[in-house]
Amino acid sequence: MDMNASPLRLSPNQTNSYGQPGSSHGHGLGQGTSTSAYAASTYARARRNQVEVESEDEEPYSPGAGPGSAGSSHPSKGKGKKKRGGSFSLPFHRKRRLSASLPWPLRWWPGGGGGPSTPSISAPRQPRSKVRSILLALLLLGSLLYGISLWGKKYEVQVEFSVFSRKWVREEVDTIAPLRGCFNSHLLSSHYNMSQHLAPKRHMLSPGISLKRGMSCYDFSSTIQPIPDAPVESLTYHTYWRSDLIPFGERQTATFLSFLATQPLPHSRLILWTNGAEVLSSNPYVKPYLEKWGEYIKVRQVDMAELTSGTQLQGVISSKPGEVFDERAWVDGDAIRLLVLWHFGGVWMDMDQVLTRDLHPLMESEWVTQWDCYDKPYFSLNGALMHFRRHSPYLCEAFHLMASSPFPKPNTFTWGSHLYSKLHRSLLAAHIKPFEVLPWCFADPRNCRTDNRFPDPFEHDPEFFAGKKWDHEGGREDLEERVGQVWSVHLHNQWAKNFPQDGWIARLLSGYRGQLEVLERYAEAKGLYAAASGGGSSTRIRFENENENENEHEEGDEGRGSYQA
Repeated sequence: MDMNASPLRLSPNQTNSYGQPGSSHGHGLGQGTSTSAYAASTYARARRNQVEVESEDEEPYSPGAGPGSAGSSHPSKGKGKKKRGGSFSLPFHRKRRLSASLPWPLRWWPGGGGGPSTPSISAPRQPRSKVRSILLALLLLGSLLYGISLWGKKYEVQVEFSVFSRKWVREEVDTIAPLRGCFNSHLLSSHYNMSQHLAPKRHMLSPGISLKRGMSCYDFSSTIQPIPDAPVESLTYHTYWRSDLIPFGERQTATFLSFLATQPLPHSRLILWTNGAEVLSSNPYVKPYLEKWGEYIKVRQVDMAELTSGTQLQGVISSKPGEVFDERAWVDGDAIRLLVLWHFGGVWMDMDQVLTRDLHPLMESEWVTQWDCYDKPYFSLNGALMHFRRHSPYLCEAFHLMASSPFPKPNTFTWGSHLYSKLHRSLLAAHIKPFEVLPWCFADPRNCRTDNRFPDPFEHDPEFFAGKKWDHEGGREDLEERVGQVWSVHLHNQWAKNFPQDGWIARLLSGYRGQLEVLERYAEAKGLYAAASGGGSSTRIRFENENENENEHEEGDEGRGSYQA
């Protein structure tokens, strides 16, 4: 046997990989046998390109090193030779590990190989399996969801973040606007009782700390109770409805219902301001309340020119076309509330408020409410429910800020809660005692942590409240108790939604209707009806002990023709 015979024989008509004719005799590796050497070298490289099983420390046997080289039957012979017998490989011909030699998890990873543990040397590389990739993705997703569910049983995640322009913060927050000086004697209105403003207060309305943990805010609110035998101050409540935006429906009557059922009517009156008094007065949902409870609920037309008269907003805003007036009622919401409090004093409440307690114990101070329990740095205060006295210097300073500052947005008056925070900072910078700030749960018990906020009033009864099961651990009873501790529930508009019949807010309003039926029967038995103008009978209910002086309810009405009842 010829041990030096080439493993590849070429026929006389064959050529090698370089296009050179091959010899019919392959004996030896001398000068006449270079064709066989190149053929062998080509075969070795092709074989390595398919699969390599040699380890890094081994040198494979090579039949020759190329033309003119001395053949050797052992890889250790020949000086200056590198591994693999001096044969060369292109730079991108790198060693690959067989998928069978990878650990099990990597063999199943997309692109990591797989298939038979000992693939054929000449078999091409297996393509990635789509089914395997989908199964692996589902496995990872399921593991992630399962891990999150386990983690959620032990931890609670609450994330809230806001993004503010540094320029806006520098101009609107860090820059303190100067006050007008409305607390000075030469600007202080004679209608404002400064002695009452400076008198000691019986109730503490601001706790001084954040009450976001547990039921602390509700417990603090329950400490404010009516003072026995103390005289009850007559109080006017103001609200507003744009008659040309959303039709007044049954949802809106919740404000009327809660006012009549919770406030002491002989000392309370609600004025519904609107831009279309005639349309609203004839509305099928408003008219029955006016006919029966017209002594305590009134509808009045807004005249922006008259409301701004005598204030720094005169000539700045108007309801006339082409002037500063927003079609989305931002002017109505942000300016009218302050203007009606300036002229008449009392409590402003948005139409999306459902009162739960008599507000009279809060009246010894002027205040706004906290937006939520998160202590937002720039929008922490809210004017959805607030109290100011007639010609309050706080309102005077608010008008000054609104008139002397650029519009919050081009050609609009959308101040929102930013106005109250801005005014609060200016008062502190001028060393003037600011108005009080009621904690978040007093009027917005829905705006806090998931473990202590009120359930969504537009959803069915929840499964838990305050960590207690609704039916079996007293969750329902606990919520009913907390409703009696707060003062109002802010619904934040959402006028397109209705209350579910089996929801907690629907039961609350149903209880209010029952209270009104009791009042109606009592008035009928006692004959408590107001005398109709022009003679004749009237169905208007008017309770005893009503203060005959209507101006106590509506300060400043005298001489303001369009605001007469």
